[in-house]
Amino acid sequence: MSQRKMTSLPLEMLLILISFLFLYPIYFLFVGSFKEPKDFYNAFSFPTTLYLGSYEKIFQKINFFQGLMNSTIVTLGTLMLTIIIGSMAGYILTRMNQKFFRFAYLFLLSGMIIPSIGNLIPLFKLAISLHLMNTRTFLIILYTAGQIPFTAFLYSAFTKSIPRELEESASIDGSGKFRMFWTIVFPLLLPATGTYVITHVYGLWNDFLTPLIFLNQQKHMTLMPLIYQFIGNNQSVDYGPIFAASVMTVLPIIVLFLFTQKYMLQGLVIGSVKG
Repeated sequence: MSQRKMTSLPLEMLLILISFLFLYPIYFLFVGSFKEPKDFYNAFSFPTTLYLGSYEKIFQKINFFQGLMNSTIVTLGTLMLTIIIGSMAGYILTRMNQKFFRFAYLFLLSGMIIPSIGNLIPLFKLAISLHLMNTRTFLIILYTAGQIPFTAFLYSAFTKSIPRELEESASIDGSGKFRMFWTIVFPLLLPATGTYVITHVYGLWNDFLTPLIFLNQQKHMTLMPLIYQFIGNNQSVDYGPIFAASVMTVLPIIVLFLFTQKYMLQGLVIGSVKG
């Protein structure tokens, strides 16, 4: 064995050990969802039988598929609206050199320093006055408004790397600004789009506080408040169904990460070079 392999072997063993430490909570969550109640608190045991009672309980106690649909609509709606507005804002703020747009760029970035939790009371009053309480529409608008500053900043950084000659050639050919942006510029911003989606989809999907405050009807609730409601409706906490609901909730995100992790890394690397 070469000297280099001998030197790297302890590091590789350490990384494997660390990976097991990170993977154990996932293992504990998944295996715990299939354990019978009497075996649940034995953390290192493997289920002796494939117990599906925990999964049956979550479908009996809560409208899981309705919550899954609500989470999907809110997440996809926010991503699409934020990408459309944020990409156009980032492009305009980068390409326009007037003082107004430079001021608008700094003003927009200032929104990144305001903690979202500090706006909950005025936003709650706004939702009531607009009659948008208990609607997924308000949740989508709220998420989009909160993410526009970062998204515009991200797209602005990527737009700076696109040669202006491409846009000038399109203008000579008679292409308007709107058509030029969506047919020429936006496809070149796909790394920025991928970076935004992959880094923000988890926060949107797993958000608990905002839906809990603005949604109090079960038919409109996303998955996280539904799981919390399931806990609150039981005098003694039955962790098996909670683990089962958590598995069903986190599974789409894990699958998404497994299929998109290489694109996330590519986007982050490209962004660090272009920024």
